[in-house]
Amino acid sequence: MNERLLRYSVTLSVALVAGMFTPAALAKEKFALASAVPDDVFLCVADRNNPERVFLDEYWSEVINAFKQTGVTSDVMGLIGAQLGEAELAEIDRFKELATRLLEGVDWKALGGGEFVFAERMTGPTPIGDGDFTMFPDMVWMFRGTEGSASRNYEGLVSILQSVTDEINKASGEAAMAVDVSMRGDTKVAGLNLLAKVPQAPPFSLSVALRRDTIVMALGKEMLGDVLDLMDGKGSKKPLAASPRFKKAFAKLPAPEDEMTFFDMQAMLVPFRALADTAIKEAMSSAKDEVTNAYFNEEANELAAQGVKAYEQGDYAKALAMTKKAHAVAPTDSRIMYNLACFHALVGDKDLALDWLGKAVDGGFNKPGQIAKDSDLKTLRDEPQYKKALALAKATQEAKGPSNAEAWVSVVERLFNVPGMLDYTASVAYTEGYSTHTEEVAVLVPGASKNPLYGVFGKRKPMAAFDRYLPEETVSFSVCSGVDLDTLYGFIEDTIRSFGPKGEEILGQWAGIQEQIGLNVRKDIFGWIEGSSIKITLEQPMGNGTVFMLGVSNEDMAREKIAAGLDSLSNALQQAAQQNPMLAMMAVRTTPLTHEKLSGFHNIMVGMQPQPIVCGVVEGHLVLASSADAVATCLATAAGEHPNIRKNSRFMAEGVIPSGSAQSVSFTDKRALGAKLAQASSIMATVGGMAAMAVPDPQAQQMLAKVLGIVSKLSPVAQKIDFYKSSADYVTFDGKAWYTRSVTNYQSPGERTARSD
Repeated sequence: MNERLLRYSVTLSVALVAGMFTPAALAKEKFALASAVPDDVFLCVADRNNPERVFLDEYWSEVINAFKQTGVTSDVMGLIGAQLGEAELAEIDRFKELATRLLEGVDWKALGGGEFVFAERMTGPTPIGDGDFTMFPDMVWMFRGTEGSASRNYEGLVSILQSVTDEINKASGEAAMAVDVSMRGDTKVAGLNLLAKVPQAPPFSLSVALRRDTIVMALGKEMLGDVLDLMDGKGSKKPLAASPRFKKAFAKLPAPEDEMTFFDMQAMLVPFRALADTAIKEAMSSAKDEVTNAYFNEEANELAAQGVKAYEQGDYAKALAMTKKAHAVAPTDSRIMYNLACFHALVGDKDLALDWLGKAVDGGFNKPGQIAKDSDLKTLRDEPQYKKALALAKATQEAKGPSNAEAWVSVVERLFNVPGMLDYTASVAYTEGYSTHTEEVAVLVPGASKNPLYGVFGKRKPMAAFDRYLPEETVSFSVCSGVDLDTLYGFIEDTIRSFGPKGEEILGQWAGIQEQIGLNVRKDIFGWIEGSSIKITLEQPMGNGTVFMLGVSNEDMAREKIAAGLDSLSNALQQAAQQNPMLAMMAVRTTPLTHEKLSGFHNIMVGMQPQPIVCGVVEGHLVLASSADAVATCLATAAGEHPNIRKNSRFMAEGVIPSGSAQSVSFTDKRALGAKLAQASSIMATVGGMAAMAVPDPQAQQMLAKVLGIVSKLSPVAQKIDFYKSSADYVTFDGKAWYTRSVTNYQSPGERTARSD
C-alpha cells in the first residue's frame, strides 16, 4: 500500500466510524474527478498519483514490510486469544479468515492508482422522534484506479459490504440491514440500508457504485445522486469549482501537482447554526420544564427501565405491565405515572390514559412542552381532560418566572463567532526532487477585524527579523509572534459574563479562588507576558542545547513574578514533604549564575536532576535554557557578534525563508526521527519491565511482560523511518488572510545508502 492510499484509507476509516478546481485543461489532465463534487460541500480533498512521489511509496513500503515481519499482529491475536475460550477463539479465527479473503478481493494499490477525491457536507437538523434532532454527514469517496481494475475492485468492495451486513444481521438476530443492487443509467449501484427497527434511528445509507473506470462510495443517498448527476452533466447541483470565491482562493496559489484541498468554514457552520437555533428554541420553550417526585426508588427505576425497553421494541402491553409494577413500588413517582398515561394510550385505553395524565401533572410532571408534542398522546389531544392537564402544566411552568435560556443566545453567538471569522482555506501540494511542498491560504470573512476575538491574533506585530537570536549552530527552531493572552483572557471573561446572572456568579467564584491562593491571573501572569516565543535547539560541544525565550512586556515584573513563583513552589514542596518525605527529592533550589555575559541569571535545580535550568530575563524575554553557553551564543548572535543561521548551509538549502516579515517561522531536524522512535520504544519496554516487577499479581505481571515484548518488537520498524531530512514552514498575515508555505525534505536513496554504510 503506497503513502497516498494509506492516507485516504485512514480518511475513509475515520469518516465511517464518525467549472473545475483549476483551469479546465489542468483539471482534465490531473484532477478530472474533482468536477463531480457538488457546490454545497464544506470539505473537498483531491489527490492524484504523481510519479515524482514514487520514492515515498517505496520508503513507506519498507516500513510496512518491516512491521509485517515483526509478527506483532499474531502476538496481539495470541494475547487476546489467551483470555478467551474455545468458542470465542473459533469465532476469531473465522473472522480472520473472512477478513483475509475479503481484503484480498480488492487491489488496494490499484483502487486509487490514478485519482482520489473525498468530499463531505452536513445535512441540516433532521427530526428523529418527538422533539429530537440529528445531523448526519454526507460523504463521498471517488477512486479512479489503474486501467482495468475498477470492475474487479467494485465486486470486492460489494462483497465486503454484503459480508458486513450478514455479520450484523447474524449478531442482531434479525434483518437489521440489507444490500440492494440496482442500475442507475450505466452505473451499477450496491446500497447498504439500515432497516430501522427503532423509529428514532438516524438516516443511514452507504453505497458503492461503478461508473466506467470510476468507483464511487457514498454515505448518504443524496450525495451519491448529486455526484453521479454531475458526472453525467445533469442535475440541479453545480460543481464546487463554480463558486467564485473557490476560484479566487486557488488563484492565489501555484498550480497543484499532487493534492489540493478546499475547506469552507461558512458552509460547515450553516447546518450547525441551524441546529443550535433549533436547540435554543427548544430549550427556551422547555427551560422551565421539570419533573419532581421522580427517580427516588432504585427498584422502581429498574422496573420502569424495563418498561421503556419493551416500549422501544414495540411491545406496548409488556411496557404497560412492567410500568404498573414500578408504580406499585413507587406510587408517587410522577414520571412513572406519565409513562402509564402514554402506555395506556398506546394500547387504546383512552380513559385510563387521561386519568393517569392528570395524576402525573398533579404529582409533579410539569413538562408542557413534552406533553404537547408527545406522539404517544396524540389520541388524547381533543379531550377536555388532556387540555386541562396541559394547561395546569403550563401554569405551573409560568409561575416559576423567567429562565436563563435566553442567555444562551448570546453565548452561542459568541462561540460561533470564533470559527466564524474564518471564511475558507485552500491549499495545494507539489513535489520537487526529494521535497514535498504545500502552500495554503486561510481567508477571514469581511469585517473580521470588528470581531472581539480578532485582537487576540490579528493585531500581533509580525517579526521583521526572525533569525535575530538564531546562531549558525542551530539545528531546529520555532519562532512565533504568538497571541495576545490578555485579550484572549478578556474574551473568555466576557463570554462567561454574557450568560447573565449565572455567568457573573461563576466569575465571582473564580475571583474568590484567585484571592484565596493569592494570585490574580490577569495581572500576575498576563500582565507581563507579551506572547511571542522562540525555541532553539543548537549544536554544542557536549551535545545539543536548548533555549526557550518567552516575550515579556515588563522585565522587572517578570523577574519579580518568577522569583515569587519559585519561592512559592519551594515552600509548598517543603510543607508537603513534612507529610510525605519522598517529596523532599523534588526540592527546588536556586543559585546565582556566574557567567560574565549573563548578569542576573540563576541556576534552578529541581530534585535530583543532573543539569540545572538556566533562568533569567534579558532583552524583553524570559529565558529558560539547558546551559549558560547556549544562552550566551544566542545573545551574541543578536548583537552581531556571532554568525547567525543564514550561515548554516543546511538551513539555507532545506528551509523556507519569508521575503519580508512573518508571523512564524520554523525548521525541524528530522534526520534522527527513526532512531528516536526506536529509542522511545526500547525505553518504554525497559521502564515498563522494571515497573512490571512491582506488580503483585503474577497473572497481570505475565500479561504486562507480553505487552512490553510486543512494544519492543516495534523498534526495528521505527528504525526504518530513516528517510526524513527536515521540515520547515513560515506563516505571513496581511490582516485579511494567512499565507503558509511549508516543505518536508527527504533523503534520496543514495543518501540513505551512504548513511547506512
